[in-house]
Amino acid sequence: MSIWKNEYLRYKYFWGTIFGIEFLLDILHILHILPMVDGVDMIYSIWQMLSWVGIVFLTIYDLFSFFYLNKDRMLHLLPISKYRLLWMKAIVFGTYMLLFFVVSMVRYLIILPDNAAKSLIEVGMIYLLSKMVAIFSFLSLLIMLLIAIKKINNSVLGAIIMASLFVGIVGVQAYGLFQVVSASHDITWTIGIVDGATGMNQYANILPIVFTETDDKFHYVEDSFYIISVWLNIGISIISFIASRVLFKTQRFNYIEK
Repeated sequence: MSIWKNEYLRYKYFWGTIFGIEFLLDILHILHILPMVDGVDMIYSIWQMLSWVGIVFLTIYDLFSFFYLNKDRMLHLLPISKYRLLWMKAIVFGTYMLLFFVVSMVRYLIILPDNAAKSLIEVGMIYLLSKMVAIFSFLSLLIMLLIAIKKINNSVLGAIIMASLFVGIVGVQAYGLFQVVSASHDITWTIGIVDGATGMNQYANILPIVFTETDDKFHYVEDSFYIISVWLNIGISIISFIASRVLFKTQRFNYIEK
């Protein structure tokens, strides 16, 4: 079995369950079976939050186990760069994340009221671009941090340092995004996945953020999107990618299972 096929099928039951529930909720919503609260499908919103948290944590767990804890001896025995294998795993997770997002985005576009968007195509393209960049930013940062902590022998300490750095970097990015946007707009912001015509998610790395003008001046969902969020993620992606390559090439690592 090829490496790619093995990685895509590694968590087949998890992904099957995730996509199965997503499709089921989509059908129930179309049939108007799910309860609505103030025009928002609360069950679906909670599901989206929990599913994305689960996907992100599984991604971190898998890459952390492989590269930092040196699990999966068969992969480590292959005559392939560990850096390349790390990115292969990341691409697999990124593909699933993007597919899951596309499925949920189709539902989002379907339920948008007729007067909520200037163009559904424009909304879809903005969302797709934003999410693609956010996913790559997340994976690039994760790989850089894994390489940065690789030589820490205590796995608990390594995990704590990695988590602290990740939260710190994403937190600074989110705060910077808010400061840039609020400098020229009277807005408030919330963290979480938006549903319906409330607005559009933008991302500080993988963290979803929704901006809302305090006087409700947004006439269309596109108006709540700020391209600076994409540029910040592109910047983080480039820096993380370059840093990860430099760190990997300039150090020697021990791949004995911890």
